[in-house]
Amino acid sequence: MIKQDFHIANIIARHLSGEITPEESVQLEKWRNEDTAHEALFRKICNEENLRLHIEKGSIFNTSTHWEGIQKRIKRNDSRERRLKILRYVAAVLFPVFILGISLEYTSHDYSQKQPVLTAQSIPPGESKAILTLDNGETICLNKNALDALQELEGTHIKVDSTTLNYQVAQPASQKEKPIYNKVVIPRGGEYALVLSDGTKVHLNSMSSLRFPVTFGAGARVVELEGEAYFEVSKTGQPFLVNTKGVQVEVLGTTFNISAYPDEEYQATLVNGSVKVNAEKSGSLILKPSQQATLSVGSNSMQVRTVDTSFYTSWVEGKIHFKDQRLEDIMKTLSRWYDMEVVYQNERIKDFRFGCHLDRYEEIAPFVRLLEKTEKVHAKINGKTITFYN
Repeated sequence: MIKQDFHIANIIARHLSGEITPEESVQLEKWRNEDTAHEALFRKICNEENLRLHIEKGSIFNTSTHWEGIQKRIKRNDSRERRLKILRYVAAVLFPVFILGISLEYTSHDYSQKQPVLTAQSIPPGESKAILTLDNGETICLNKNALDALQELEGTHIKVDSTTLNYQVAQPASQKEKPIYNKVVIPRGGEYALVLSDGTKVHLNSMSSLRFPVTFGAGARVVELEGEAYFEVSKTGQPFLVNTKGVQVEVLGTTFNISAYPDEEYQATLVNGSVKVNAEKSGSLILKPSQQATLSVGSNSMQVRTVDTSFYTSWVEGKIHFKDQRLEDIMKTLSRWYDMEVVYQNERIKDFRFGCHLDRYEEIAPFVRLLEKTEKVHAKINGKTITFYN
């Protein structure tokens, strides 16, 4: 690590003097792109005022006198730890003093003060887990230890693996038979996929639930959603209806995402195909691909806007994207997936806006550090609670 730091310091010095080679330019560019802290350090080193101050320090530094002192200290100290300390001092003499000085000042004082006081604990991401409630009230936990073959229900064979619940029709449902309903509930910090008996695939996000018939009859296919789900509807010629939060989405075959959490804005986002959105109090409208219908809490008016659908469906692919969103809204989404609590030192912090891309299956600490590098907020992780403060 020490050798690499000295090497980078030397390259930066050559960059400032105009003597850098093409190969060194490539190395410097790679180092700057490795970490935002590297880029910040590089910019601070190249700051004209910093250069002036450190050049002045370098001009009054007597290398001969200090080198004699170093030689005496080397003779007196044989331990590896002492040698490392002395080598750092030697480097300050041999390499451009002002660069190493800025580096040490930045890393040991300024930068460290901007880092959060994180505990050793981490907050892991969610995982595939759900609770299946059968028509008779029996509940079954769905996770990696669930049975491969669950059971037969009215001509439907239910299979389950670590991530997906699959209803495979063995015989068609009779018109005279009373529909049998199951319900899948996703707890906080969970997700699960469901394949309905018609082949429709549904990805359910944290704190969501879907009630559905074990087998569909000849009429419309109707399911009931609370929370968030991504639908890939199978084309059978029968209408597919999703009822949620006083709104009904009707499709024949399409891909779309619905977010309908309690006390949050309703969002229906169409990826491809065509859907008709019917709201009890604001009428109906038809969406085209890349359009989103929204209904704010307490509003009777549904709005339509064109969006980048990836920001609303990326969670299905293991990513979470945010674009210029309030910190409170971002953390509300993340708290469901990471099963954590979020505390704000004051209300103003909630309105700070950020844009970012996260890996859904990584722990939360790297994201918190990323927020801190913006210098808008500081944060502390304690157990499964994150506290934001100025």
